Amino acid sequence: MKNRVLFAMKIREAWVGTLIPSAFAASPYSVGQKAEVLWQETWYPATVLNVNDDQCYITYDGYDSSCDEWVGNSRFRASFQRGDSVRILWKGIWYQGQVLEVDNNLYKITYDGYDRSWDEWVEPFRVSR
Repeated sequence: MKNRVLFAMKIREAWVGTLIPSAFAASPYSVGQKAEVLWQETWYPATVLNVNDDQCYITYDGYDSSCDEWVGNSRFRASFQRGDSVRILWKGIWYQGQVLEVDNNLYKITYDGYDRSWDEWVEPFRVSR
């Protein structure tokens, strides 16, 4: 009986452990983060000033604060350069890594502590500071 209870507890822990990381994944935004924001079909450089659950408050670089606004994923893309240390979202969990290359709207990244076979091209929503 004791063995069955321990087995059931281990199964429950494993099952819950797979749900928690994706349910509580970190925000793709961070205060001070450089980004680009879509406004009237053009991408403008911006900086994140505040973060909410599913959006961020930005200021457009070079414009006064009257243009500041809240934006969500559909109008936001992070702006990173080669060599930047970043967090990469993979299967609901954020991993530390680095940007190797930038091409159009994609980033080639490497994961810290993993060999080069894990390097991949990712979309901006999977990369954060």
